[in-house]
Amino acid sequence: MLIKSKGNKDKKAWMHPSRKKILDVMHGRDNGNAVVGWEAEKKERQVGDRWVDKDGKEWEQHEGFIARVTQFDDARNYMSTLVNCKADDCKTIKLTRIHKKFIKQTGFCLDCLVQREGKMRESGLFQNYEWWKMNSQTLGKLKDDLARFEQARRDVETVPAIVNEDGTIEKWNLPDNIEQIKADMDSDIENIKEIIIKFQTAVDEDWEIIKEKYNEIFEH
Repeated sequence: MLIKSKGNKDKKAWMHPSRKKILDVMHGRDNGNAVVGWEAEKKERQVGDRWVDKDGKEWEQHEGFIARVTQFDDARNYMSTLVNCKADDCKTIKLTRIHKKFIKQTGFCLDCLVQREGKMRESGLFQNYEWWKMNSQTLGKLKDDLARFEQARRDVETVPAIVNEDGTIEKWNLPDNIEQIKADMDSDIENIKEIIIKFQTAVDEDWEIIKEKYNEIFEH
């Protein structure tokens, strides 16, 4: 797991050790780096709603918290559909399996990606680019994990049952410690939310540093 920030380049990789029910970072009791982006006028949001704040930043409502929508969120959905390198100047003749793998991940075949990352190195911003890329990938996986955890938590509220061939309904007996299981799942969900906020902050910081040069190299 990797997190770096422009505020502290010597920051070590971070994994929060505790499972807090109430997140310090969501209530302004963190060390000052996390930005959640609460609106002055609270509005009722539904899970999945997206909106743009006064600074032009896009946010999405999740279950129990909101998160910044990054360029990488939409980009990874788009890139998963690509079958060809999106570089206008791509000279790769045969797209091998390794090329197709990188196209799915980045939008570029391996050759074109190496060329562009070489330009990022020359710009002196490659370290921030690397942190942004790796943290963005981890952030996407964390959001997927959170969705699965939340679905599992909803499922545990329903008593499992099956309909037999004769039409009778058989309900399964839940474990005696089901309330503890629920509490543990709630704790795990809160922990994932806290980690997401940390990664989101790191991604936003490095994107602010590299975005101009990145768009110049990768989008043209």
